[in-house]
Amino acid sequence: TIVHYDSEPWIDTVAKFHDFRERELSSKPSFVAALDEALELLRKVLDEYPKYGADVPIQGFHILCEDQFPEATQFIIDVAKRYNIVVTEYPGPLKTGLAQLKDEQPYVIAVLMGSRASDPCGKYMKSNLQWTDDDWPRVLRVCPILSWSYRDVWAALRGLCIPYCSLYDMGYTSLGGRSTTIRNPLLRSVGKDGTVRYV
Repeated sequence: TIVHYDSEPWIDTVAKFHDFRERELSSKPSFVAALDEALELLRKVLDEYPKYGADVPIQGFHILCEDQFPEATQFIIDVAKRYNIVVTEYPGPLKTGLAQLKDEQPYVIAVLMGSRASDPCGKYMKSNLQWTDDDWPRVLRVCPILSWSYRDVWAALRGLCIPYCSLYDMGYTSLGGRSTTIRNPLLRSVGKDGTVRYV
């Protein structure tokens, strides 16, 4: 199988996205519908907040969990540089970090997230646009890929050559703290020579 590769996926992204969409349309129409839904949600947010654009740095935040993988930390640093994201870090847990974010930046209304309905906390989301619960700091959660399957995520990552954390190549499918996160045993493979690999 020939794998499409782009060493600079952050350059000319709109044209690349449209090319990817066309490549996928004939074989995976439901996936393309999910892509379109995610894109439409992002358009709505950008229409609501027009001050953001290509030349404006994205404001991001990272809530630090205890015992974080160094690979995850490095990935965040690399992505922030590559995509012009200004990342502010807050101590965890999540609720505490969000409270500090709102104290320091009360103008933050919407938070773009990568949650999916099949994620542990994503299963409680009823919509891809949803306010936090009353006992949480008030932010609008924007989850454009909420309805995506695991397969959809990887189709987009691979098809658009979007960089991802190296831990996924090591057999991890869900990341938390190092002491509580294990490799997915379903991805474990032992070669004839006894070498363990994760696919």
